[in-house]
Amino acid sequence: MTLGMEQYITTEDSQMMVYGYRRCRWRTILVYVGSTILCGVPFLLFHWCSTWFLYVTSVRCSFQSADQVLVIETYQKKCKSFYIHKILEKNIADTSGLFNEGFQDEVGREKEPIESADAIHTPLHLDDGSVLDVQRYRYFRHKKQTLVWERSRGAWRRLAGADAGASCAQLHARAARPPSSDRRARMLNIYGLNEIKVPVQSILTLILLEVFNPFYVFQLFTIAVWLAEPYYYYCVAVVLMSTFGVATSVIQTKKNQQSLRATVEAHDTVQLWDGRRVDSRAVAPGDVVVLPPRGCTLHFDAVLLTGAAVLNESMLTGESVPVTKTALLRVDKPFDMKEHASSILFCGTRVIQTRYYNNEPVKALVLRTGYNTSKGQLVRSILYPVPADFKFDRDSYKFIIILAFIATLGLGYTIALKAYRSLSPGDIAIKALDIITIVIPPALPAAMTVGRLYAVSRLQRARVTCLNTRAVNVSGSLDCVCFDKTGTLTEDGLDMWGVVAVSGATSPPRLGRPQRDPRQFNDLHDLKMGMACCHSLTLLDGEIAGDPLDLKMFESTGWELEEPDVPEPANYDILTPTIVRPRKSANINVDDIHLPLELGIVQQHQFVSSLQRASVVVRMLGEDVLRVYCKGAPEMLTTLCKPETVPDNLNEVLSSYAEKGYRVIAMSTRIMETTFKQLQRMNRDEVERDLEFLGLVIMENRLKAATTDIIRELKEANIQVVMITGDNIHTAVSVAKECGILNAGERVVHVTVDGTKASLLYCQSFVHGAPVGRRTPLQREWRSVDSGHGSWRGSGSGSRSGSGSVSLDVESPPAEPRYKIVMTGDAWRVLREHYPHMVGRVVERGAVFARMSSDQKQQLIIEYQALGYYVGMCGDGANDCGALRAAHAGVSLSQLESSVAAPFTAAAADVVCVARVLREGRAALATSFGVFKFMIAYSLTEFFSVAFLYYFDSNLTDFQFLYIDVALIVNFAFFFGMTEAYTGKLCRVPPLTSLLGLVPLLSLVGQLALIGVAQYLSYYALTLFPWYERHLYEGDEANECWENYAIYAVSMFQYIILAIVFSRGSPYRKSVVTNKQLMISILIMTGICVYITVAPAQWLATFLQLRMPKDALLSYIILAIAAFQFVIALFFERVIIEFLMEGKQMIPKFLKEKKVRKTPHLMIKRQLTDMDYLDCDSVVKFDKESGTTSDSSLTQS
Repeated sequence: MTLGMEQYITTEDSQMMVYGYRRCRWRTILVYVGSTILCGVPFLLFHWCSTWFLYVTSVRCSFQSADQVLVIETYQKKCKSFYIHKILEKNIADTSGLFNEGFQDEVGREKEPIESADAIHTPLHLDDGSVLDVQRYRYFRHKKQTLVWERSRGAWRRLAGADAGASCAQLHARAARPPSSDRRARMLNIYGLNEIKVPVQSILTLILLEVFNPFYVFQLFTIAVWLAEPYYYYCVAVVLMSTFGVATSVIQTKKNQQSLRATVEAHDTVQLWDGRRVDSRAVAPGDVVVLPPRGCTLHFDAVLLTGAAVLNESMLTGESVPVTKTALLRVDKPFDMKEHASSILFCGTRVIQTRYYNNEPVKALVLRTGYNTSKGQLVRSILYPVPADFKFDRDSYKFIIILAFIATLGLGYTIALKAYRSLSPGDIAIKALDIITIVIPPALPAAMTVGRLYAVSRLQRARVTCLNTRAVNVSGSLDCVCFDKTGTLTEDGLDMWGVVAVSGATSPPRLGRPQRDPRQFNDLHDLKMGMACCHSLTLLDGEIAGDPLDLKMFESTGWELEEPDVPEPANYDILTPTIVRPRKSANINVDDIHLPLELGIVQQHQFVSSLQRASVVVRMLGEDVLRVYCKGAPEMLTTLCKPETVPDNLNEVLSSYAEKGYRVIAMSTRIMETTFKQLQRMNRDEVERDLEFLGLVIMENRLKAATTDIIRELKEANIQVVMITGDNIHTAVSVAKECGILNAGERVVHVTVDGTKASLLYCQSFVHGAPVGRRTPLQREWRSVDSGHGSWRGSGSGSRSGSGSVSLDVESPPAEPRYKIVMTGDAWRVLREHYPHMVGRVVERGAVFARMSSDQKQQLIIEYQALGYYVGMCGDGANDCGALRAAHAGVSLSQLESSVAAPFTAAAADVVCVARVLREGRAALATSFGVFKFMIAYSLTEFFSVAFLYYFDSNLTDFQFLYIDVALIVNFAFFFGMTEAYTGKLCRVPPLTSLLGLVPLLSLVGQLALIGVAQYLSYYALTLFPWYERHLYEGDEANECWENYAIYAVSMFQYIILAIVFSRGSPYRKSVVTNKQLMISILIMTGICVYITVAPAQWLATFLQLRMPKDALLSYIILAIAAFQFVIALFFERVIIEFLMEGKQMIPKFLKEKKVRKTPHLMIKRQLTDMDYLDCDSVVKFDKESGTTSDSSLTQS
């Protein structure tokens, strides 16, 4: 066995590297001694970066000798997170200290000699299906999960539930008898208490964590410097602002933690099979519990062993529809959580009622507890969200580093200047440190938060709640939005349109004319009987409840459903929970005996999205045979039916209905001459085979009223719109055409899996539903040829010469290829496995992804993010949680708990909220940009003023600082974000996300240059007056001089100018004029500044320590300079920056090229042509439509 020092672990959405470390005693002693000598400053750094403490106190070693591990998680190869965990050791037999409420007697007997083999053999189930049978083991906890050290393989493995690696028959065998008391105690010791505990930190802890934030530590440093100056007044203001900021953050964090705990944490009393009742927290995997007949809430994941149960799974699925769970079949088949979902009772769901037979209790085997459950996984995703990578946030940190560099230059300038003037070292130190506090504005984080908070409040007024304010800014940069179909783009409910039955009079069989009313069929018609019994409906308080689709289908038959309390065993040889029969009396003749037409449902196989079908086994009263009825996706059922029973016109009829937007469900049947006991030993695949095709059931699914307008608005804003659905691909394409995701006349490329070889993909193009060209295989590699299409290159601007070269114009508008790709979940799986190099290219032109599972939806979102898109996801909470969580901004149209993963939740299930979120997000992002530039420009303006006055041995006075920082800056920053979002059309270009790009940097540099020139001109105007005398150093507090007046007077107006200039209006926000609060504040402050500049009262001049000029002409010159600067600054920002550089993209070509090369989807667009995935003889016709010509033999795929 090799000594491992590191291990690579892959999870669903991240990669983990685990390293072993051992604490070194002498290193630790040195660190503690050194930190004590340095007054604890190193400990502060270790608090900010805990890995540093690990590196200086520990050494890398093998896992065998390690006492702690370093876990480095990488998400999407970009974001890294670091975790340090102690390695612990556990003795399975030692249950001392374990809280075992409800069975203290087991703990009391734990030291007795263990005689039963059941108690001795207490295995650890690992995530790879293996079993570790040891008495002692080493482990560490990471994100509420336990990783166990497996010595034989020298690797860390996750501790899994009792289902890992087991077959269905093995699970039944484990539940053959209740586990012994010793075994239960040991299993509870291994897995811990069954609770999903949400940590709620104390107020003191939250305050300390907030105060030791780098920002507040810098504020403490700032306050210390100002007290040494002394600037008492502004210190008080900063302390008040900081206290308010800390208090607000702590209260909000505490409220969120308490709210999550109240939502998540719950416990109840559970009855075990041996008759005892214990607290649900004392339940462990392997326990056999008895479900009460009138329902309960589940606090663990369990598999149903006997009987049946009706559950409400809205917490997981988003659909508050009763779901029937049936007992797990005792078959020798590997147990799978997805495949056998119809027998699994998930944690957090509610059992509405149970059904038992022969007075046998409804039993379930506990599989997973605590954070290993489905509910626990959801809570984990909330406690440990995916690290978001947003360029604006990254650049803001980089900008602070730039400011720190500028502050360092200011520090050097101050030290050199003051040393030259022979100031004392103490004065030099205070002045030098003071310049640092000026350059880095302490109020920056608070000002940045304001705009987001206003956006959140406006969204709340629009009935859209936001769980994460940070997501507001991210939503403003979205350039790709993915939609679920059913319940999101279309109405939730389905209406019965009609049925199309197979005509048995023809050979081969054909689908006949549609029948709008299924009641017209004979009650013995197989299709009608299948519609009446192939469902999972149940009776709740006398009302039929269940899946809306099943309900509509059943109601259309005119039959009735009954669940007798005391069913007759003689009728069906077994106790049948559900019976269906026609409402009108209908009889059948069996051996000359008249019996009522009655079908008893013997066995149910629930709908599984991966299998795309559901089935039931029924027995007709009086018959000796069993009938199977199976419904599902037509393309799936045709593979299970006998070929001779499949209608030859199926594809033609299916396409005709699917293209009209109808949802099409196929129905099939089979007669089995088997007994019930034989049936119990058959697995699902053996039941659902050799079927006979019966016909099609047509359901109608209407678009929501606002869908088409919202899709059109998003597409006009140059936002990529994608549909991800679990529905039929023909129906999805039809809905996509109807709502505008696919344009009329646009070539649609169907990427399909080859029927004979499952690893091959083929492309077939369609225009107006008619095939174009030949079916061509998808190539595994594609040539990197620049087509001239893409973000900066258009096809219309270049001409194609005979040699095939393309003349490109970087300034031409974008011209995308006129085709879109549609595919199914099966094709998506093959694409990712066998065509990895083609994934990006296919996804870029993808428009409709049908038959997608929840995992595949999440994979698709991540692929779009990898292409450089900022992705939004809108779903109704059903099967969309993974995608909502993975997206940059998820919008849930469901109020249920499943939407807790999405940062935005709409009260109304309408896609209008997507446009509203985009508008408010863009407004918030533009506000954050403006506030950031305003705060940076303010700090540098003050830096210019102080540096300028330092040269004259002067400075701004305390109350001048106070007036600037509070009356002007805090005032404007508070009102800055009140400008509402723009209500016109969404702009085709989203707001900038990079603070370090040419445009924002030029904007800042340009404004700062104007500020520097204006301050110099004010001083220069002062020097032209004959009474001017240069200020000489007279002490620290002697700052009253004419230079001070000239610089301070003009700088007051410069802060007002910055507030107006950086308050951007359309196309992201309304005009700044509409912000009444800000405009009134600006007008009042402008009036006060004019008053201070021209003729302040004597008490005011004394208060501000202003030395007024002898000639009032200087005051008017300063006003003129400020007015002139305002005109130039406004022209520069609105015309040069916003109109020309942002709007018209008048920036250097090499920067455009750099952006394209750094963005994968823009590079892919470049290499696409109108002829991709097309193989036909009419190529010239297609090229003429796009304004170019090409060789007719050209084939690209």
